[in-house]
Amino acid sequence: MERLLRSYVWALYGFVYLPVAVVVLFSLNDSDLIAFPLKGFTLRWYDDVLGDARLLGGLFNTFAVAIPVALVTTVLGGASALALTRHKSSFRLVLGLLVILPFFVPRMILAVSQVAFMHQLAITKSLLTVCIGQSLVILPFTTIIIASVLYRLDPALEEAASDLGASAWQRFRHVQLPLMKFGLMAACFIAFVLSSAEYTVSFFTSGRAQPLSILVASDFRFHLSPTLYALASLIVLFNIIVVVVSELLRRRGEGARK
Repeated sequence: MERLLRSYVWALYGFVYLPVAVVVLFSLNDSDLIAFPLKGFTLRWYDDVLGDARLLGGLFNTFAVAIPVALVTTVLGGASALALTRHKSSFRLVLGLLVILPFFVPRMILAVSQVAFMHQLAITKSLLTVCIGQSLVILPFTTIIIASVLYRLDPALEEAASDLGASAWQRFRHVQLPLMKFGLMAACFIAFVLSSAEYTVSFFTSGRAQPLSILVASDFRFHLSPTLYALASLIVLFNIIVVVVSELLRRRGEGARK
């Protein structure tokens, strides 16, 4: 039974990561044709990516959206997590449902409703509308990540601070915040990755300035090029680095609490 489960896990890993390996392989192929057999090894597709002003402009727009989205959702997620885990109120359940609800609503419905709402308010589509739309979608993730950290904190530390005369702000500033800072960093990194990869909400809420995900999806619809494979490989590598860093921060935080 154990061998069967292990085989299933490896098969699942292969199903998920084998297509990514194929993309990386073709990004190094010295041929315009996306087909086997491979013609040779080259890095010129990566050079083409770094020299493409259109893609670099999309990358700049992605960072212009992902950075503020990551910061805003981390701050709001931290506040929501504190309200859900540290404050006993009759509205806590309602708050939790409101925060988590976008997680269960299909992205298409959220995106269309956001566009309709912005149209009623006569708000012009821009990178700002993309930030607003993505923040609503990503907030549940940051709230869950930070809340999971707060649930593991020893409440005796906060009680001891209160017994020593610390106010609510002092408890937060000197006890809670130092203990949850690694959770905040991990949530911020994850929010950045989710924002940079978000397509549906970005597609409906963006105007002329479009993030990289929309440009890449448009190119893939009409023409498969090794340049796009090289770009996809760079994005995967960057996301892996960000996720690894966030996981190291999370583990460091758990080690500090122990």
